Amino acid sequence: MNYLLKHLPNQGLEPRQFLRHCFGIADLTPAELLEEETDSQYRKKCITVLCAIFDIQRATVRKWGSDLNFDGMPNYCKITLAYIHTGGIMPYELNSILKGEYKPPSIDAQTFLEKILLNGLTEQQVLQTVSHANFRTTCIRTLTQVLHIGTKSVQDWGQDISFRKMPRIHKHTLAYALAAISQAQTSNTWHKAA
Repeated sequence: MNYLLKHLPNQGLEPRQFLRHCFGIADLTPAELLEEETDSQYRKKCITVLCAIFDIQRATVRKWGSDLNFDGMPNYCKITLAYIHTGGIMPYELNSILKGEYKPPSIDAQTFLEKILLNGLTEQQVLQTVSHANFRTTCIRTLTQVLHIGTKSVQDWGQDISFRKMPRIHKHTLAYALAAISQAQTSNTWHKAA
């Protein structure tokens, strides 16, 4: 698989842990956490954060659970939380989210696949890669690996590299994945230079 994808976490992040990082309370003692998490506005703010980063309705987030664990959250969303955390996007965007000004990043499947599979190749190499019989299979495998969803779902999004029928929520995940890859590459470069 593509070397860029090795920078991505392969485990999801539980919503409660993610939200603790967002609000800067992850390192508090259990007693302090209890005080923060039982604040009357805390769950409301948590729902606001989850709605904003996934670009979904409050009712959808509420269906994930009535407590701070959001146990009903789909696994692919937990992967997105891990990408956001790895990408260092939170807590820097927290104020814009709480003010209702945050617009989640979005990237279509074709742009993502080109960046992951074709970036840095010569024109000749791109032609060879794209015309190879297994290229569509490679694209599908890449998307299923990054999004943590089934192959059949990805295949149903379209017959070409654009995957036009891909749901919007996954376009956000792809953008967060690129941010995580970029952040990992930046910190690797920084560590090598140090």
